[in-house]
Amino acid sequence: MSNNSSRTMRFLQQENVRLQEENQVLKEQVSALQRYVHALQQLQETVHRFTPEQDILSLLDETMYCAMMLLDTADGSLMLVDDESNELVFVLVHGAVRETLPGYRFDQRKGIAGWVAENKQPAVVNDVRADPRFISEVDEYFSFHTQSLVAVPLIARNRVYGVIEMVNKQGGENFTDEDVSLLLIAATLCASALDYAASGAPEG
Repeated sequence: MSNNSSRTMRFLQQENVRLQEENQVLKEQVSALQRYVHALQQLQETVHRFTPEQDILSLLDETMYCAMMLLDTADGSLMLVDDESNELVFVLVHGAVRETLPGYRFDQRKGIAGWVAENKQPAVVNDVRADPRFISEVDEYFSFHTQSLVAVPLIARNRVYGVIEMVNKQGGENFTDEDVSLLLIAATLCASALDYAASGAPEG
């Protein structure tokens, strides 16, 4: 009887631990879903607020912020192609190097972002130093550490306007294909706004 009671107690303790762990996972999943919904709502509001007269940089900046919420990152950037110099230029930056990175430019054929722009395809790299496309000069120059990133091209009517890139998830997790899909939503909005600005709004 004593042995049976002891086994029952151990079983109940183990079951309690398992249920607590499952409950914690569910809480984290609900929190992530709430973050996604909130970010998507903000992105939707950004789209609805867009008018031809709105400042394009303001729209891009709001969209960047929504994308960072969706992917749970503290650092992100938007680079535009400079057709005259064939360079990618950091135009909008969020995170640790927000004050110093804007304006920095590099050969658009180099780096993971350069590959994304040239091939018109997204890239997910969860260990950048194991990827031969990664250039460490930017990290070294700005005293930043890139561990992982996801980057997608800004394309409208088959023209590449630039690249949007999210760096290092806040919880240290890997970027996923789902993150690519979410970032592509933001990239489509950004590219459409850039294409509108480049083609020129019709005069009313």
